[in-house]
Amino acid sequence: MTARGGDLTGVRVVAVEQAVAAPLCSRHLGDLGADVIKIERPGEGDFARGYDEAVYGEATHFVWLNRGKRSVVLDLKSESGRRTLRALLAQADVLVCNLAPGAMERIVPDAELTVLNPRLIRCYLSGYGDTGPYAGRKAYDALVQGEAGTITATGTPEAPAKPGVSLADLAGGTYALAAILAALYAREHTGVGKRLDIALFDVLLEWMSPLLLAELHSGSAPPPAGLRHASIAPYGPYRTADAQDVLIAVQNEGQWQRLCLVVLDDPTLLDEPAFASNTARVRHRELTERTVQERLGLLSAEDVITRLTKADVPYARLNQIGEVLTHPQAQATGRWSEATLPSGRAVRVVTSPLHRTPEPPGGRRVPALGEHTGEVLDELAEPVSPAQSLSTSNGSAIR
Repeated sequence: MTARGGDLTGVRVVAVEQAVAAPLCSRHLGDLGADVIKIERPGEGDFARGYDEAVYGEATHFVWLNRGKRSVVLDLKSESGRRTLRALLAQADVLVCNLAPGAMERIVPDAELTVLNPRLIRCYLSGYGDTGPYAGRKAYDALVQGEAGTITATGTPEAPAKPGVSLADLAGGTYALAAILAALYAREHTGVGKRLDIALFDVLLEWMSPLLLAELHSGSAPPPAGLRHASIAPYGPYRTADAQDVLIAVQNEGQWQRLCLVVLDDPTLLDEPAFASNTARVRHRELTERTVQERLGLLSAEDVITRLTKADVPYARLNQIGEVLTHPQAQATGRWSEATLPSGRAVRVVTSPLHRTPEPPGGRRVPALGEHTGEVLDELAEPVSPAQSLSTSNGSAIR
């Protein structure tokens, strides 16, 4: 095993995972120094390997979420594969799992794990948890977003939209990371592990709280506002005279006053009852947005940004994906690093957002399917040959 550095040095994670949510969680554990052993099925491995071939033949999602891990192929449909998994878990600190509902319980019951390794922290990610009428549903990101309302809260009333990133998966993986780190801290005092259950639906309900509370207590939630803000005005993109978009976010009355005086150069707006407060501006949203747009539409983007900077009114550019690649903030703060593909080719990747000082070296190799099977199995208390763990079985498929 390659030596690692970081806050979680010495922590071993066994990840029985696929797709996005659990791999995001376990990759960040690896970023923090943990040894992450990724269990993959024979033949195809994590099905995220096949999403695309955009990174010189490798899938973007797989390169993003799995660099730094060790890939071990086990046939979990066979008794020998399940026995090997138990041996790995007996020596592990953390289990991260997001298999289909009930799959892991059929492979190795949670109650058995508490006896096998009392120190083991078991984190199960699912769509809806293990109780309730939806517990048995397979739950992919867009499906959970549909049930939790994030899609109809995005876009416009006429055209709902799924966010351009996997919101449910990303949220679930991040909450799982936080829960595991807290459990590792608690284990330092108690000496025993615990079970953690993270449901993507529950996480999105937490994030939907402002809209849910508005619906619950006032009878109606603010409608989706596209690139605007459902509860704040003016807030959103404004087209300048040279056909560029500048995002402006007015969060308080001081910023509104400075916007009128310095940026729009129109102090009379401060005397308009329709603009007297944020509540009034939202009530008269069409007039508010039209008034701001008319004045900004006479100025160049450079002039608008100069005035916004002088007035200390928050703003941003509406960047395209290609522009983000050369973003000055990302360049200045070292947000790009290198990873090595199974072919040996070095590629640029986004650096982990978990900044620490000093920054420990992290594993940045994207593993080939089963690349570390022999290495990891040799590290067991009673070493197992890879062939023993790949015995075929006629049992039902584990997905």
